[in-house]
Amino acid sequence: MSILSKLRSTSRRFWRRDDGNSTIEFVVIFPAFAMLMMGGYEIGYYTVSHAMMDRGLDLAMRDVRLGMLTPVNAETLKSSVCKYAKYVGGCESNLHIAMEPVDAVGFTPPPMAACIDKSTHAVPDTTFEDGDENELMLVRACITVNPIFPTTWIGGALQPTGSGDLVMSTTAAFVNEPNT
Repeated sequence: MSILSKLRSTSRRFWRRDDGNSTIEFVVIFPAFAMLMMGGYEIGYYTVSHAMMDRGLDLAMRDVRLGMLTPVNAETLKSSVCKYAKYVGGCESNLHIAMEPVDAVGFTPPPMAACIDKSTHAVPDTTFEDGDENELMLVRACITVNPIFPTTWIGGALQPTGSGDLVMSTTAAFVNEPNT
């Protein structure tokens, strides 16, 4: 028997065997399933975190409107937002808040809230004014969070900052009540 015919019969036996089929299916399907599960967890985490930050800002604005938060400055407002936004990780150190009066008649939307850059620890230069009576106030909050699985489909689709963090921002508005 020649080497070529021996090789041919060995290869036929190899291709007819089916004892490794489940392993091949696992190797092909498991990575896609794992990426789907990790992506689902990631999007769920960011959805809950963003909803909690939105809720925290809304409840803090309620405290401001009712006069329960005094004095109204960047630190007390940040503390109040983080108190209500329980599931947002690193809230106190990463949250940046801007508050400014806006013209309700000729309203032009301001740019998205600026975030703290963790790579340089630079705090953005934004306005924080408490405004006058009957003035429309716009409050913008921004926080950067670390991705859990940055290589999944959702982690790759979101826009990271220079340090690789993901940006979550929210906006609220209220009218200053008169002091009568």
